[in-house]
Amino acid sequence: MSGSEDSDDNFMPEQSVDDERTSIRAELSSLSFEELQKLKEKIGAKVYKEALFGKNDKKKPDGPRIFKRENKNRPREMSSKKPVPMFDVPKIKKREVRDPRFDPLCGEFDKKQFSQNYNFLSDIRMKDIKKIRAELKQTTDPEQEKKLRRLLQRLNDQHKASKKKKEEDASAKREKTHVVQEFKDGRQPHFKNKSERRVEALVQQYEDLKKEGTGRIQRHLKRRQQKLKKRSHKAPTGVS
Repeated sequence: MSGSEDSDDNFMPEQSVDDERTSIRAELSSLSFEELQKLKEKIGAKVYKEALFGKNDKKKPDGPRIFKRENKNRPREMSSKKPVPMFDVPKIKKREVRDPRFDPLCGEFDKKQFSQNYNFLSDIRMKDIKKIRAELKQTTDPEQEKKLRRLLQRLNDQHKASKKKKEEDASAKREKTHVVQEFKDGRQPHFKNKSERRVEALVQQYEDLKKEGTGRIQRHLKRRQQKLKKRSHKAPTGVS
């Protein structure tokens, strides 16, 4: 009996508080909105809420909220209040384009030095010519033969142009040396004009062809006649 009486004593105050709060709510329900606002301003918002809803005994946690996963395979929940770190994009250095032809940092172009540095290309070109000639003897495909002949012709033209340029440079060097020597000897040097240089070049070309054989000379003369004939046909005729 004593145990039941103690439990009733503990239960009665809570029941009386609920009854009192119910009666307060009933009285407040009969008041107008304006009267409720005045009462709230008079007793304070905190007391007003406690009278209607009771005290909130729940306390906020002191430390930061810990987000836990119900399943370890789920992604971890992150707080929306924590700012997302900004991705640091590295600055790309602007590429500076330089033209070596007009850039003083690249130095001046030395034609003679350039030809000396890349003189090995002539040897490589001759090796390629020999290799293509060997492939021409073995190939039986007409299309492949046509490609190889076209490539061989281009390499031969490049080799001839390079050889001609070297000969012209050597001739100019000899002429310059001769002029300087005449100045030193106290004589008036003779400067060759374009026509004289052209005649000398033709004579030298004839001598080179003569060394290769008479057939080479005949083919060269025939080709030259064909070029002159084409030029004469293309030349405009006078209007009578």
